[in-house]
Amino acid sequence: MKEAGFLLHRLLDKYENSVLYKGTTRSNRRVWLHFNRRNLPRYFDDSTARHKENINEAARFLEDRGLVEIAWERFEEGNLIKKIALNLDHLREAYNFLGRRPREDKENRVAGLARQYARGAAPWVRDFLHYVADRVESGESVARYLDINDPDRAAALFKAVKEAGLLGEETPRRVFSQRVLGSTKAFDAVAGAVARVAADFHPQFRETGGCGTVETGAVLAELGIVDNPGHIFISGGLQFIVNGKLIDVADFYPDLGISTELAGRMRVAAVTADYIITIENLAAFYSFIKTNRGNFLAVYLGGYHNSLRRNFLRKIREHLDTTGISKPFYHWGDIDYGGFDIFVHLRDNCLADLRPVFMDVNTLEKYRAFCLPFNDRYAKKLRKLLADPGYRVFHPVLAYMLQNGVRLEQECIEPYMK
Repeated sequence: MKEAGFLLHRLLDKYENSVLYKGTTRSNRRVWLHFNRRNLPRYFDDSTARHKENINEAARFLEDRGLVEIAWERFEEGNLIKKIALNLDHLREAYNFLGRRPREDKENRVAGLARQYARGAAPWVRDFLHYVADRVESGESVARYLDINDPDRAAALFKAVKEAGLLGEETPRRVFSQRVLGSTKAFDAVAGAVARVAADFHPQFRETGGCGTVETGAVLAELGIVDNPGHIFISGGLQFIVNGKLIDVADFYPDLGISTELAGRMRVAAVTADYIITIENLAAFYSFIKTNRGNFLAVYLGGYHNSLRRNFLRKIREHLDTTGISKPFYHWGDIDYGGFDIFVHLRDNCLADLRPVFMDVNTLEKYRAFCLPFNDRYAKKLRKLLADPGYRVFHPVLAYMLQNGVRLEQECIEPYMK
């Protein structure tokens, strides 16, 4: 009976979200579903009595089986229901009638799955899974990450997070999905939740105050899950050894693309450039190469850099430190919220002495004709950076942007290094 199932589901939902379910109140309390226009608009349809009659019949049907108790409006018994109460003495029968699993069963299953997948997981993944299990077992919400009523999807999330935490190389998203979840598209259903988990538990983000500014794709890339395997494009004064062979990047013009796998195996032999510059966008990377003829090493980051790209930069930094050679590191990105965030993330997680270039007030004024406007919501985000000491290097340009309502993409700039 459709209406009977609807009413009983509503009552059980209220019960599972009540203090009665959590056992934190007196047992004489009851779970009521009040009949009003907000809860049951069909019951009060003035155009027809059919809906009210069907619902009344369904409520009587449930009462006859001892599952609910009906409270009628005064002087309207048999005609107009005021509210119905769930019979807490017959909960198991109510669940069986609907073919519905009690929330407690779902909680036990989800908590058990979380602890199961925690075995052998990376430390940050293990922290997340124990967090879920502990909260579920204590009746607290985990809605930020999963729906307790969908254990199968929870299992897919746990499995995906665990395997993501164990990745050692960049893996195409569809390949990861097929390998881990058995379908090239299955990962799409939990990708956002995986990113939220990493944002909250992965040390790369947690230690720097979270990643609320970073998009899902960038978070997944940090884990090694990418749309397609990436290459690090470099140009200029770098020599490295791989498979026993010396490679001189200067021999390849305008640039050389190396896979992140190869970058992991290479050993830096010499940094012949006078300075190293990381560049946010690809078009700007090639513009820099064409504009400058000095002795530089340019590295295209591909937007938000992940750990594999930072490891490449660390190899350069470690070689310089080992040989006692001092070379400046610069970064060039968009003069906007994302560009500032990328710089700070790279500086704080890889290159402590990193300096911005072409990201100042003078550049904004010089290219004012190419600037773009922004809305109040965007301005609010910029004001947060202006109040953050971690972005102090950009405070003058942030103040100018807010005063004039402008931002600038790096492709508009002629990037000549003096």
